[in-house]
Amino acid sequence: MSSILMRGLLAGVATCALAHISTVASAQETTPLPQIDVEGASRNVTPTTAGPVQGIRALTTTGATRTETPIEQVPNSVQVIPRQLIEQQGALSQAEVFANFAGVQSLPTINYGQLNHKARGFPAERLTDGLPNYYDPGARDLLVNVERIELLRGPQALLYSGGANAIGGVLNVVSKLPTDRRFAEFGITMGGRSYWTPWFDINQPLNTEGTVLFRITGQIEGARSNIEVLDRRSLSINPTLTFTNNAGTSLTIQGSYSRREQQDYAGLPAIGTLDRSSISIRNTLFPSSPTIPKASSDLASLTLRFDHAFNETWSTFTTARIATSGFNEPSQGILRNTPSAPPSTFDVYNLLIRERLNETSFNTNLVGRFQAGPAQHRLLIGVDYNRVVERGGMWGDYVGTPVDFLNPVFPTFAESGPFYGPYLLANNAYRTMGATLQLQTSVWNRLHLLAGVRIANLQINDNDVALMKTHESSTTRILPRLGAAFEIFQGVSLFAGYAEGIKPVTFYTGIDPAKPEESKQLEAGVKLNLPFGLSGTFALFELRRRNVPTTVGFFAVQTGEQRSRGLEADVIWQPNRNWSILGSYAYIDAAVVRDGNTALVGQTLVGVPRHSGRLWANYRFTEGTLDGLSVGGGLYAASEQVVELGNVFRTPAFVTFDARISYQYRNWTVALVGKNLADRRYFIPYPYLSGRVAPAEGRTAYLTVSTKF
Repeated sequence: MSSILMRGLLAGVATCALAHISTVASAQETTPLPQIDVEGASRNVTPTTAGPVQGIRALTTTGATRTETPIEQVPNSVQVIPRQLIEQQGALSQAEVFANFAGVQSLPTINYGQLNHKARGFPAERLTDGLPNYYDPGARDLLVNVERIELLRGPQALLYSGGANAIGGVLNVVSKLPTDRRFAEFGITMGGRSYWTPWFDINQPLNTEGTVLFRITGQIEGARSNIEVLDRRSLSINPTLTFTNNAGTSLTIQGSYSRREQQDYAGLPAIGTLDRSSISIRNTLFPSSPTIPKASSDLASLTLRFDHAFNETWSTFTTARIATSGFNEPSQGILRNTPSAPPSTFDVYNLLIRERLNETSFNTNLVGRFQAGPAQHRLLIGVDYNRVVERGGMWGDYVGTPVDFLNPVFPTFAESGPFYGPYLLANNAYRTMGATLQLQTSVWNRLHLLAGVRIANLQINDNDVALMKTHESSTTRILPRLGAAFEIFQGVSLFAGYAEGIKPVTFYTGIDPAKPEESKQLEAGVKLNLPFGLSGTFALFELRRRNVPTTVGFFAVQTGEQRSRGLEADVIWQPNRNWSILGSYAYIDAAVVRDGNTALVGQTLVGVPRHSGRLWANYRFTEGTLDGLSVGGGLYAASEQVVELGNVFRTPAFVTFDARISYQYRNWTVALVGKNLADRRYFIPYPYLSGRVAPAEGRTAYLTVSTKF
């Protein structure tokens, strides 16, 4: 695979692809919205604060290069889901939206842990407006403030620093911003199992000149689960204020507060669920005391974005954020997937995580645009800084309480006892800083080259009282990124790219100071932007992850290496203004290459289906008595997935079907959506300690009523 990708890279540099580079200098424009000249885009283009869209297809990306660039000109696999598709599908969470991306596995919405979604088999970082949210606290899944979501696959260290797990890629959630047009929208969705969520979106210019703009969004969510006991409450409110002279200078101030409360779900063991040869545990069991206090997570942040154009050649933009967040997570769970006393008795442990985090992020960029003969150049010079201070710990029982899962009587949750104490007591700090130089060159509007380098410094202060260790380390790396795209004929481009990345290792239990994990990726493929409404990306890739912590005896050592390779396809077809079709497919072979436990070498990584895909089609009536009616439906499929590394437990393959029908009359919209209509009952991998399973939601229906004026 490496040789194939290298040949693809060389071919891409020699031959390469796309259309012409957009001349927009900033990474995310505020109103008034500019007209973007995107080759291949015809009529029905709608401007948004995140970039122009054509139906359910975004024409440009800001995340891939930090400058607004047509997607087909980026020599990297990039996909964008705009707001139009989110609403068309009736998605209830960001995790649902992520299912549209080939090769992405989302965290279950019921999961609390400080974990990550996966892309290309490895953890991916979910960013908000290009800045990290360390451990993703608060109500991470709500959609009220989402304008679009961009997936940038593979290491993105050239432009994005901080966070915990940007290996498989970046899921960049782009927020709604104020515009100079007044409107207000209110709605409510109800259904499922006592699910309800009212929301609002109010946009109001504060003066007649349109130079002071205000927008505020908010959402409350209440939901019960198909799992006994689970009861979720979520809140998000997001005020935004923009000052602009409508001539290249603007200051945007974004506030955000979100909170989530729900009992912590520890997942079910593989024995009794996936393997029912000896016992059978009911799928809906809540494997903890029903009186356990609710866990909670909150996030409060303030973000400032400043844009200024000095002249037609030079411009600058700066983004800064301060955030405070925390987790209070009482839990009860098991430590292994097999019974401690066969056939059905498992040892249950009280666990508690309490954490407070303070995060500071800063990114400033200078952009220059030049032309020399047939070549257009865009130079980006950037400096970034991210620092996280983490204080907290994990406490729990040293001796579990036996519970018969066939007739369970769980102990009352307790934070103390004779065999209760700290597992970890952390007072850590992680700092990432660096400088970036990136050059985009477009020659004859057909050959598009990208070359970048980042000097990155990663500093880790790891202090753990419980483990009696204090580690400090500082690592500096030069991280390159290279790519090329070439339009071989109109609407068909070849691309290839190479990138490297590093990330901190958190909660490391080794004796020696932790080293950063390193990642490298090669990819090559084809991009389409055909005039009859067909667009998409087909990519081959190989991604490697090194310095992975593995356990030898009681301590961790960084001797592990993991590898992921495969192919992905993301396609959108809009043959006319009525039809819109999305399709995605991924084949991913992700495995352990080296490990302290040699028995794990060659094993498939947890929670990564070898095959997965999504198909969605929608038809909108635009004439006659049915004008305003929209009907859509689709499926999602995934092959079996490993639950626990080195074990035989695998969740079975599954297919689910969804459908939605909506009707818009004047300023009112009514929509009915059905999810998992075939009532497919299956388990999904659940990332809790060494790995558990959770029952997927069965057939549900939701009604949405909204008005906009």
